[in-house]
Amino acid sequence: MKTALKTLFHFIHGNPEGKREAVDKFLNKSEDFRLLLSANGKALELMAEMTDAARSGQPSGITRVRAYSVMVASSVRQMIERLCRMAPGKYDGLREAFNEIVRNMDQAFSGPAKGPLGPPVLRMRDVRAIDLPETGSKVAMLGEIRAELGAIVPRGFAITASAFRLFMQTTGLDDEINRLIQIHDGTTLEELSDLAASIRQAIDLAPMPRELEEAVREQCARLGDIRFAVRSSALGEDSEQTGFAGQFVSKLGVKPPQVTDAYRAVIASMYSATAITYVRNRGLREDEMVMAVGCMEMVDAVAGGVIYTRPPVGGGLDKVIINAVPGLPCAVVDGSSLADSWTVDRETGKIVTRDIAEKEIRFVLTSGGQVRKEKLYGGRELAPAISDHDAERLAALALRIEAHFGHPQDIEWARDREGLLVILQCRPLTICEEPAELPATDEESRSLAILSGCIPASPGAAAGYVVKVETDEDMFRFPDGAVLLARNARPQLSALLPRAAALVAEFGSSVGHLANVAREYGIPALIGAPGAVERLSGVGVITVNGNNGTIYLGRRKRMIEREARPTARMRTTDVGLALERVLTFITPLHLTDPESPDFRPDGCRSMHDITRFCHEKAVSEMFTQDERPVAGARRLTGQQAMQYWLVDIGGGTSGTDQAGGESRRNITIGDVRSSPMRALWYGMMAVPWEGPPAPTMDGFMSVMTSAAQNPALAAGVRNDMGERNYFIVGGHYCNLQSRFGFHFCTIEGFAGDDPNVNYALFQFKGGGASMDRRQMRSRLVAEVLEKRGFIVEIRDDALFARLEGVSRQAVEQAMAMLGYLLMHTRQIDMSMAAPAMVVHYRDKFEADIEELLEGLPGELREAGCTA
Repeated sequence: MKTALKTLFHFIHGNPEGKREAVDKFLNKSEDFRLLLSANGKALELMAEMTDAARSGQPSGITRVRAYSVMVASSVRQMIERLCRMAPGKYDGLREAFNEIVRNMDQAFSGPAKGPLGPPVLRMRDVRAIDLPETGSKVAMLGEIRAELGAIVPRGFAITASAFRLFMQTTGLDDEINRLIQIHDGTTLEELSDLAASIRQAIDLAPMPRELEEAVREQCARLGDIRFAVRSSALGEDSEQTGFAGQFVSKLGVKPPQVTDAYRAVIASMYSATAITYVRNRGLREDEMVMAVGCMEMVDAVAGGVIYTRPPVGGGLDKVIINAVPGLPCAVVDGSSLADSWTVDRETGKIVTRDIAEKEIRFVLTSGGQVRKEKLYGGRELAPAISDHDAERLAALALRIEAHFGHPQDIEWARDREGLLVILQCRPLTICEEPAELPATDEESRSLAILSGCIPASPGAAAGYVVKVETDEDMFRFPDGAVLLARNARPQLSALLPRAAALVAEFGSSVGHLANVAREYGIPALIGAPGAVERLSGVGVITVNGNNGTIYLGRRKRMIEREARPTARMRTTDVGLALERVLTFITPLHLTDPESPDFRPDGCRSMHDITRFCHEKAVSEMFTQDERPVAGARRLTGQQAMQYWLVDIGGGTSGTDQAGGESRRNITIGDVRSSPMRALWYGMMAVPWEGPPAPTMDGFMSVMTSAAQNPALAAGVRNDMGERNYFIVGGHYCNLQSRFGFHFCTIEGFAGDDPNVNYALFQFKGGGASMDRRQMRSRLVAEVLEKRGFIVEIRDDALFARLEGVSRQAVEQAMAMLGYLLMHTRQIDMSMAAPAMVVHYRDKFEADIEELLEGLPGELREAGCTA
């Protein structure tokens, strides 16, 4: 410690005055120190945000997690470089530790190892369930039921996951798309729409790999001049956890030469605002999304629809539900039309109920291969889309598919002109848990019902201000927590569901895409609510009951609480897992003891370890540096008690640079413009010192004993301190190295406009009394400082305190308080044996500081130091 004390004040004798390079060196070190603190604050802030995201279980996306990790690494790297500049050659080992941690972080982000690329296309007749990693679920399941159950599925082929990777890798699209996502970094729907447009343009401009183009051309030639439905079959799509219902586009009526263009469009839809919103809310990784595509022959359908092998919202578990519309089935899944429905008993296979809707439109395939919307009239709007016999055939086929996969199914189908039932898609069906018993509606709520008889599509009850959405502009302006009101249950509206309290759509079906997504999100929904747009527009707050199909005026709090759905068990997401893996190399702190032999660069195992090491060593370098600028020092006049000298390293004083004579040698406190020094000086002088405490016999003996054991304190011996006390000041900076009697201190502060670089430091040590009394005094000072936000460490009788990342005003207050403590803790170590004296001084200090800080703003205004 003696060595440290020698170096602490070595500048006073170690550097001849007039050396400008000493000023520059000190200024550069101070600048490095401030920037190191700034980087430290930023790194810790980012770590805290990443930790919060991990705890919430809802990180916003893998790109954001990667960006945060890069920002943490960047801040930590800045700390290393600043520390190495402060002490060249001493801490170079940190760079290797840093590089090793970064390598581990990169590895943590890596997904499963990818094997060699497979074929770019697979024929539908060759596909089985085991081909799912190449074809995606949609195509694989169709191939499976065709081969195992003899089900009729469209002819066609799959453009595989390997083809997607080939396209991304050979063109650099994977890097370009990740770059665009990072650049945009948007979260609003409007920002995500801009991002989607940029990615779509990049995909359109990328050349198609020749081998992929040739393989597609060969498959098209094999199938002849047919029209294709080019549909998404992304890896992870159509799973029980993540259905992706309606998130990707399908291109219908595609001619063979147009297949690759349709392929680009389907890939681009993976980055649409709707899809990205879904991906992030489901905790999936954007950087691991892979789009396989099914190219299937269009069915010239006279009817089509969706089958649920069990009711999706609970109840009636012995029923199969069939929805049907005339023409192509897209009118069911996109919510553009009401649909007929049948319920079929699972045991008997017989129809239980039938509900024929008034269907206004249908979609048909023209002779030219185009999909056209037609209006229904002349009684056809009320005709059943299919016969009862077809409904029973569909139910029987659906139950075979369910039995094969061992799970309730959501099946899309079509009936062609020859009466064949063609399966277009089958996937696991998610079923909401059925409430034990629906509670009765109270009398007051019944009187406030404004719309009833709606089709429940997702259970539960919720309230909010009703907001109608018809256009893209309406979507951009949709507020959080509102009830989403729409004419049609368009799948694009799913982008709003994470922010909506409930959903009401006038047209659509409980088996459509939007209903599926509402159930995934657990949002109460009514789809098929005739007259809802006119009845609900402008009524204000409503309560939507997804169990009984009724909408009530106002917020029905008891109903919402009573019919709340059980909270779904938090799913461990892909992004969450990646975040947890990378955090193991970022946040754990292993270096906790600076005195430990392991507290060294090669002991750093995380980014947090490096920040801790850099901070500790940076503070040490600032306190123990052996060269201080004293060139141009001027004597601070007007004080008699001690010798103060001042060095201005730039902007700390006013109007004296060109002065001559006495003004070049002396300066008054009135010339000082450095707010931290003015605050420090105010703290030193505002409260008169009462003088040393009354001596007691044991205290006096303690001082005498210590003095006798310390040759440096013996009378007549020149000690290491010399006689001068130096203020080193800048526009926002102040450093004071001083000796007051038997104790030594360093005070330093920077008070600028950026809180990230502001700080106040205090080192305090020594005294004339015995070690136990000096330690007690240090603990008393620590207690006072900690109440004001300082972080304090005590080693023997040395106290180290710091305050960082605070406002300019907070630093000024800290400097005033440190000035007060500097003056008023002198010699009180002699009286520290009695606990009553500790209490006395603590109460006095806190009262004085309170009063001191009240007067500080006025003092700084008068001095012209306020911002």
